[in-house]
Amino acid sequence: MFKKILFSALLILTALLLKANFRQLSDRAQLVLFTCGPGTELYAGFGHSALWIFDPVTGIDRLYNYGTFDFNTPNFYPKFVRGKLNYMLSVTTGRNFLIEYQRRNIEVNGQTLNLSHDELLRVYTFLENNLLPENRFYKYDFFFDNCATRIRDVIENESGSKVRFHLPDQNVKFRQMLFPYLEHSPWTKFGVNFILGLTTDKIATPWQYMFLPEYMDDAFRTATIETSEGEIRNLVKNEQPYLPQKIKFDNNKYDDPVVVFSLIFLLALILSFVEYKKKKYFRVFDVIMFSTSIISGLFLLFMWLGTEHIAANYNLNVLWLLPAQTIYLAALFVKSNYKQKVLLTAAVYQAVVSIAMFIWPQETEISFLLISLFFLTRIFSRWFIIRHIKEEK
Repeated sequence: MFKKILFSALLILTALLLKANFRQLSDRAQLVLFTCGPGTELYAGFGHSALWIFDPVTGIDRLYNYGTFDFNTPNFYPKFVRGKLNYMLSVTTGRNFLIEYQRRNIEVNGQTLNLSHDELLRVYTFLENNLLPENRFYKYDFFFDNCATRIRDVIENESGSKVRFHLPDQNVKFRQMLFPYLEHSPWTKFGVNFILGLTTDKIATPWQYMFLPEYMDDAFRTATIETSEGEIRNLVKNEQPYLPQKIKFDNNKYDDPVVVFSLIFLLALILSFVEYKKKKYFRVFDVIMFSTSIISGLFLLFMWLGTEHIAANYNLNVLWLLPAQTIYLAALFVKSNYKQKVLLTAAVYQAVVSIAMFIWPQETEISFLLISLFFLTRIFSRWFIIRHIKEEK
């Protein structure tokens, strides 16, 4: 009982302190949208957004960040993998934020929003209330609910005025919007295309573009805000580069999935030729490669059916990773008079799916075709050799 009373008293005290803070905002207070460029870390590869409230009169310096999470969360990694990890709103100072991004050599652009004192106070009140322990957590979704979209929604819903965005419709898919950020890292692009399912190949609306901070920066630049009295003005008053430096990304053209999987495909052709000539079978090699494919396919199935990652749903890559490989390994270890027919069925299936991946609606890569052709070569080779041996007998 005492704990409940103490907790209630703390909540009341917090509310009183928040109200006191709200009154401290002067007419010179400013609200700035920070848009940060891509970083070298995978989690920072698409940029970041944050809101900064600064008041030179009262000294208030509050930077709100919706892109943080707590590593001490119980079962952190299982929750992260399954899409059940809660992200949270955190707060720091503008100075500390800029020092951190300067250390990482990441550019930061600032847009001062053209809000009235009442509109700014409304946003400030909401953000401070959103910081309360019972309000600060949310279920993160990369495309639909992230550090950028949260800020968009705050400005759109909490200012008390009507915000209108005027981004042109580019008729672009969610997945395709990521590609400009992946040009310097073909392996990351490979991984993104590998793990993202058909749900990311839908056409995004201009309003949805703002899941990427750079697009939201553009959207705010041309947006307008309309008061209840019908007054319309630009949402952004002015903007300036706070940290103009920009990371220069380098790419080693030889460290590329197409190069690597071309060599692996070539290896499959060579091994198959040697097996035919020497009457020798590299079983261990096939067991390792086909088992890896099956595990990868099962992982994609788990991401699709066993997690809450919407972007991983309906992943067609399962079709060229799993069925034929499972049939092939089963045929290797199970004695059957139908082994030749089973292998031929697996080969035909892999050939069909190799062709289909370039006409189905999900984005694919040359690397995927090379991997699929690798398995097709090994399956067909085993079928052909078994058939040849039977004919010799």
